[in-house]
Amino acid sequence: MKISCIIPAFNEEKTIFGIVEAAKGSGLFDEIIVISDGSTDMTPYILKRIGGIDFIDLEQNIGKGGAVWQGLNKATGEIIVMLDGDLIGVSAEHLEKIINPLKNEGVHVCIGIIQHKRRLWMSFIQRTASVLSGQQAFFKYLVEDANIKDSRFGLEIALKNHFKKKKARIKKVLLPGVSHLMKEQKMGLGQGIKHRGKMYREVGKEMKNRIKEKLKSTK
Repeated sequence: MKISCIIPAFNEEKTIFGIVEAAKGSGLFDEIIVISDGSTDMTPYILKRIGGIDFIDLEQNIGKGGAVWQGLNKATGEIIVMLDGDLIGVSAEHLEKIINPLKNEGVHVCIGIIQHKRRLWMSFIQRTASVLSGQQAFFKYLVEDANIKDSRFGLEIALKNHFKKKKARIKKVLLPGVSHLMKEQKMGLGQGIKHRGKMYREVGKEMKNRIKEKLKSTK
């Protein structure tokens, strides 16, 4: 069964090399597609110099949903593994934990919940808001008609609702030892807070859109 890995990245110069090398080193993927979503830092420069990947360099930022959609259009695998570009500490064992339920347990979607070693509060948030995790494996056929192109940071909410409509069987697994850089660490305090606020607004907008759709369908 062919497996494609999709990694969207926006200004991830501090972590993108590590996560791409972890994906390559795992030996689990038939193709690794990395999308620089209009990055203005060194992310494109780094990715252009990594061999063994399919690199999509978007000139303008179109949001996470659009970047992943670009990757899906290029992907040829039956299984898609989606990973964030700011992950730290990912191993082949972690990736297998996300993939194996689809191969062996009749699961359609598997969501990986990262566990910060020192940030207990962040680990709690990851568990309680697991639908927002960017670490997911799913069968490609499930998302061929998904409305995610314009979802931006609302991507995971859009996927959650799409999978619900498809009545997909979903499993969640913990990924101990995996963490990610906070936006404040990547961008500095001021820009990080600003970017986080933008992310929450886009997530809220996507949730509002899905509620409206649900209300329309019940009329």
